[in-house]
Amino acid sequence: MPDVPNVWFINFVDNPAVLNYSQHGEAQVPLDPQTGSIIDVTGFRRVSILIGSTNASSCVMYMGKISGTTLSQSFSVPLDAMIHTFEVIGPQMNLWLMGGKPNAIENVQLWVYLRS
Repeated sequence: MPDVPNVWFINFVDNPAVLNYSQHGEAQVPLDPQTGSIIDVTGFRRVSILIGSTNASSCVMYMGKISGTTLSQSFSVPLDAMIHTFEVIGPQMNLWLMGGKPNAIENVQLWVYLRS
C-alpha cells in the first residue's frame, strides 16, 4: 500500500490575514485561528511559505518548543514573492512579520504548506 502524504495548506490568499502590528512594529500571523498562532507541526517534514506584498521589512519563522517555556530556532523568510521551503525541526512553529508601521493594521496575502 502506498504511503499517503500528510499535508496541511494554510490559505490566506483568498481571505488575507489581518495583522495588528504592535507598538514595536511586530505582528504574529494567526496561522490557526482556532488554536492560536502557534501550530503543531509534528507529522510533517517540510514547510513551504509564500508571503505576498506587505509593509513589513522582514519575516521570521520560529520552530521548536514555543508554547510555555520556549526553546526554538529562528529562520529568516525573505519577502521576495518566492516560495521558500524549510525542513521541520521541531514540534511547533509560528510566523512573525517585523518592521511594519507601529500600531497599524494590515491585510497580508500568504500561504503555508506543510507536508510529510
